[in-house]
Amino acid sequence: MLEPTEVNTRQSRRLLRYLSVTDETPNDLWMEIAALLEPLDICSLQTTCRALNQALYRKPVWAVALRQVCREHCLFLPTFPIDEMDTHQLFRAAMGPYRFNSLIEGTGPFAGHADDAPTLSPAHGPFTMSIVIGASSEWGTTYLVPGGRFFLTFDCKVLALWDLGFVGSVKSVSGPEPRRMAYVDFTPGNFVVFEDGKGFMAVSMYQDSLRVVLFGGSGRITLEAFEISHFSETGASTFRHLGELAG
Repeated sequence: MLEPTEVNTRQSRRLLRYLSVTDETPNDLWMEIAALLEPLDICSLQTTCRALNQALYRKPVWAVALRQVCREHCLFLPTFPIDEMDTHQLFRAAMGPYRFNSLIEGTGPFAGHADDAPTLSPAHGPFTMSIVIGASSEWGTTYLVPGGRFFLTFDCKVLALWDLGFVGSVKSVSGPEPRRMAYVDFTPGNFVVFEDGKGFMAVSMYQDSLRVVLFGGSGRITLEAFEISHFSETGASTFRHLGELAG
């Protein structure tokens, strides 16, 4: 005759045999678990079974993952229109840094170690565009905002913010063309280049906004600060003037 403890043990084992972790764990809890993981770990969980793959391949999961990637890699969050992106776009964007590292490590490990390594050149290009972006004069300065979508130019005449296109989508290398989202025209003489023939621009990311300080001068230094926090997909965006200093 079996002891009561042996009967209970066998019943527990029989119950565990039919207990599904994925069925017994609510999707909300899996989302909380995924929020604590890096994208590569989420992918590993998805490969364990079909149920977890379906539970984790959801827009809310990868939206959180993309925000974490932006924080970890200091990427400008407005680069990605998260609310308008589908699950596949969010997944591609969140996995972007890892795919890039894998590509570099898998195809060119010799380049950083061999003294006689060949000079690398772009696989494609250069590409021609019907519009010209960047500073139009020899003393212009530019800044590519971390994330790869927004591009600032300043040539002592115009401060402009360009949209280079949505990052994280599969698109042709020849399009779409950059779009000027916002700009500020300066009156002649407002900014005078330095004696070495250059103007300067300093850019910082502050939460979901960009702050830009422009300075230039020859004998008399002029500084002006601007901020932009609304990045319209179709309409016009504007720079907000924060202040200026001259002396």
